[in-house]
Amino acid sequence: MEHIGQRIKDLRKKADLTQDRLADYLGVSAQAVSKWECGISAPELSMIVPLTGIFGVTADELLGCGGGTEGQEACEESLSFIHDPENIDPAVLYPKCLQALEEYPRSMWVRYHLATAEEGLAVRERDPGKREARYGEAERLYRFVLAETADEVIRSCVLNRLALLLMTLGRQEEAEAFARQCSNADFLLQYCLTGEERVMHMQEQARMKLVDFLSVFDRFNREGEDLSLLRMQESILRAVFPDGNYLYFTNWLIPILRREAVLLARAGDLDGAVEKLGEYCSAEEERARVGETEGEIPYTNPLFNRLSWSGGAPLVLSDCPLSVRVSSSLMGEGLFEALRGREDYLTLLERYIPGIRERMRASSAVSASD
Repeated sequence: MEHIGQRIKDLRKKADLTQDRLADYLGVSAQAVSKWECGISAPELSMIVPLTGIFGVTADELLGCGGGTEGQEACEESLSFIHDPENIDPAVLYPKCLQALEEYPRSMWVRYHLATAEEGLAVRERDPGKREARYGEAERLYRFVLAETADEVIRSCVLNRLALLLMTLGRQEEAEAFARQCSNADFLLQYCLTGEERVMHMQEQARMKLVDFLSVFDRFNREGEDLSLLRMQESILRAVFPDGNYLYFTNWLIPILRREAVLLARAGDLDGAVEKLGEYCSAEEERARVGETEGEIPYTNPLFNRLSWSGGAPLVLSDCPLSVRVSSSLMGEGLFEALRGREDYLTLLERYIPGIRERMRASSAVSASD
């Protein structure tokens, strides 16, 4: 008796369990555990298997007759049926978890999947009282696992399920609190929030997704040489912002428009190139205007109309004046040489480089006289 009691005490401390907690797992009193460890009494034979499951040892190890890791390996093997629980009928999963829990009462994975089975059965239950009882038991198991485990994977799973369960039960504030602890909080909050707060959250998620989506095009088109991808990006922005109130997203539109102009000029479509340069100039001027406006500037398109841009914050981090920045873009990458004889192009240049037309004429006259 003294030997097995000492083994239980050593294994309990190794597992970082109190006598009270071990007693809870086994369904006995803390006084019974204390008596085992003191050698006053010995656990009944029916307690040997649960004890091996809790400590992850074999019966021989528990009794001091041998060593090895077979107990833990057996535990892992016995739980293989829950590796893909989503494809298991809860009516099938539930008894399997109960059986596994008898053998391995300290397994948090078993308790977690038992909770999911309870929840699944609650959905099917037609009797309101029984349905409420199953939901209540699922919640109790989730909270128990959350309190007992330090395993981040298990905790993440529990937080997700608990947040959604509480939403099902109409306890929105509690659901939100758990959702905010999850790694996928943004996704869960779409279901946990309500009213105006939910609308704003959804719009902010849409804004972030648009940035992510546009970034995909940039990764595909790293050198900016695919005109079709640039046009797709522009079409998306025009569709999302039909009123032209792009605010922050002018930072995406401007380089797209300029790059399109460059590729059109190289392809010999000079009319198209000048048209895009005109759109580029208007976008640059709008960006400068927004950057100089104080206060909150609201988006006005239907998808973002609860969001705004903080005015006074420059949209472009550059000390270069607008006129210099735009004129440099208008004349870069061979655009000047390809378009210099066109009046519509010179009219654009004149907006940012006053007198450029006269200087060019004088230069041309000098060249002709030479």
